[in-house]
Amino acid sequence: MLTVFEIYASIQGESTHTGRPCVFVRLAACDLRCTWCDTPYAFTGGHKMSVDDVVEAVAKFQITVVELTGGEPLLQAEAPVLMERLIGRGLTVLLETGGHLPIDDVPDDDLTSIVRQPARLLPQCKRCTAPSNGPAT
Repeated sequence: MLTVFEIYASIQGESTHTGRPCVFVRLAACDLRCTWCDTPYAFTGGHKMSVDDVVEAVAKFQITVVELTGGEPLLQAEAPVLMERLIGRGLTVLLETGGHLPIDDVPDDDLTSIVRQPARLLPQCKRCTAPSNGPAT
């Protein structure tokens, strides 16, 4: 089960996919509190959805690029499962992550799975706080 804050279609504004239509799957919860975060409203809340339900919701948009974002998607154990299922449907899957969690379970598919880690320098970031600030629920 995933905790989903929202699923919506827009235009991708970052990465090599800039300008392409994209479905954004915003998963709830984040264990960081970066001062520049543009989605603090996703630290908490959301609603439970099965992986199947999320895949169905994404399919309704008929868009071939999907981004998992948050919050921090990798806090949810089923995020890699969702990515696998979307890739299995032939979709390009992007993952927006803070870069502070392991990516061992993230699908490694050269053609369809891209991992962006905007906070690679997190240990040097004095404006972020990790779990000492308490994980979001």
